[in-house]
Amino acid sequence: MAKDEIAHIRTERPSAPAAALAAQRGLGAWIDTLATKQGFGWKKTRDCRLYFFRGGLVVTDPDGRMTAYDWGTVRVLQYRRSINGAASEACSTLIDPTGNALNIGFGRPPMLKSDKTALGITSWVNGAGFLYPHMWGDHIQQCVTQAQLAGTIARIQRGETVNFGPYTVDRHGVSDKKYSSSWPEIIELGLSDGTLLFNGHQRRSTAPEMAKVFRIPNLDLFMKLCLHLSPNLKG
Repeated sequence: MAKDEIAHIRTERPSAPAAALAAQRGLGAWIDTLATKQGFGWKKTRDCRLYFFRGGLVVTDPDGRMTAYDWGTVRVLQYRRSINGAASEACSTLIDPTGNALNIGFGRPPMLKSDKTALGITSWVNGAGFLYPHMWGDHIQQCVTQAQLAGTIARIQRGETVNFGPYTVDRHGVSDKKYSSSWPEIIELGLSDGTLLFNGHQRRSTAPEMAKVFRIPNLDLFMKLCLHLSPNLKG
């Protein structure tokens, strides 16, 4: 990042309503503030803020509404698209425990109605185009993993099945609607052009089929979970 266009905003403390909402949700200390472009052409969204706290974040949208998300309960979809090698779109969709989805950043994942139904999304709002979506998108994914990985592993060890959009995970292995593989059978996990692949393109593989990453909630958590549970999978 050559220049921080909103350096003067990064030290801006949360507004009183945002601070009160964060305190009510137990999000802890404030750590950063992000915004949209601040020029006249961005008049509608220039007052929107993305407040980061140690335990979550508070987002304000163009209509002045505020929404709080806890790292321990939020689900996040990640969508990134490049054209001729240059970043074109980058956004994250935050889904609260009741299924309300807020899309922030630049672009919108090409979700079908069936995708939203499968993810339990009951409403969808397109929020502001906050700057540096790759930076804060990665940060959100990492915070979610840090908050949820241990608990997700514990759930699986207790015999529960955990859903990650097109995939389900349990103590035995990972499955999609068509295939299922035990954890020792998973030897490769990778990303290519916005697609997640199990075991590459091996013929006669019974590994789950590829899936677009924007359909996989908490992508980083899912990949770290597979790495933890698959004895033959290397990081």
